Amino acid sequence: MNTLGDLASRRNNNFNLIRMLAATAVLVSHSYPLSQGSTAVEPLSGWLGLSLGELAVITFFCVSGFFISLSRDRAPGLIDFVAARCLRIYPGLTLVLLLSVFLIGPIFTTLSTPEYLRSGATYGYLSHNLTLFSMQFQLPGLFEDNPWPGINGSLWTLFYEVMLYVLVGGLGIFSCYGNNRRFATFLLVYGVAYVTFKVLSANTTLLADLHRLQYFFTWGFPFVLGMSLYRYRQHIQHRFLWFLPMAALAAGSYQTPYFFECFVLAWTYLIFYLGFATHPLVDRYNRLGDYSYGVYIYAFPVQEILAHQFKGIGPVTMMLVAFPIVLAAAVFSWHFIEKPAMTRRHALAAHITHSFSGLKAYWAGMGKGTA
Repeated sequence: MNTLGDLASRRNNNFNLIRMLAATAVLVSHSYPLSQGSTAVEPLSGWLGLSLGELAVITFFCVSGFFISLSRDRAPGLIDFVAARCLRIYPGLTLVLLLSVFLIGPIFTTLSTPEYLRSGATYGYLSHNLTLFSMQFQLPGLFEDNPWPGINGSLWTLFYEVMLYVLVGGLGIFSCYGNNRRFATFLLVYGVAYVTFKVLSANTTLLADLHRLQYFFTWGFPFVLGMSLYRYRQHIQHRFLWFLPMAALAAGSYQTPYFFECFVLAWTYLIFYLGFATHPLVDRYNRLGDYSYGVYIYAFPVQEILAHQFKGIGPVTMMLVAFPIVLAAAVFSWHFIEKPAMTRRHALAAHITHSFSGLKAYWAGMGKGTA
């Protein structure tokens, strides 16, 4: 029986399709509040306690935990890893931000074009969202009368994604992926911190304002599970039978404080079981490209435009109209922005290394000159 480690060493898998389905699920999920407002209830959330969009985010993060760990493990060094991560996130993000500010904004804002372009909030949208730290989701006068005002609410996950990249990079520095004791120590520390935060959150209001920390633990949990599956991949069998006790545990914990953790554990294993259950038809899809990131970052602006242009549009109509438009944008983004950028990762890493070497030599020379 193959282990996850055996299967991960092969190039063919279903994860491009899984990510694409997750990105599409976000589009479907957002169609409800974007067409009906903040009080809209998705069919899934009443039953599971999680929206379809949240389930998609869990999927993204557990898959990222595995494959970002693999990327760090295979990278020649930290700089190569950082270069690859930056070129995966920023080229596509930069384009969608520029289009939002300088194309969608001037066309649909209720302000005059000079007023809009003079506003500090217009350029603040670019700077805040490029840094990812204090993200901004609105542009001046844009879609303010929509059921859910804003321009791109999907981008909030990128901050946590990048913070988890930092975590993976740090573990790589200490060779945690090649050392059982070090990785086990990390899991112990993370587990204690997670449980402590969850207990304190349930029993005190002191942590009510620490939403970043709460989001980090909530969405970091599936990411850490993905990391763990990668670290122990040679010991984890690719068998549907393994999923059954996890599913039973999740069902048994339904409507308890621990349902989220039990459900995410079962869901994560199921995603990796399906991800490595290859099929020739899916292999053909994988050759098309990875359009999931483009679908994820373009869906929200397209849906906001539809809500603005077609007042009273329903969620199903929004899904059906938005998807082909978003898919076309995603295909363009992959083939002309994202994929070409990723081919430059080794050149970027070499340039950064050369720059650091030059800076180090400069300061060494300055030190000798002042000695």
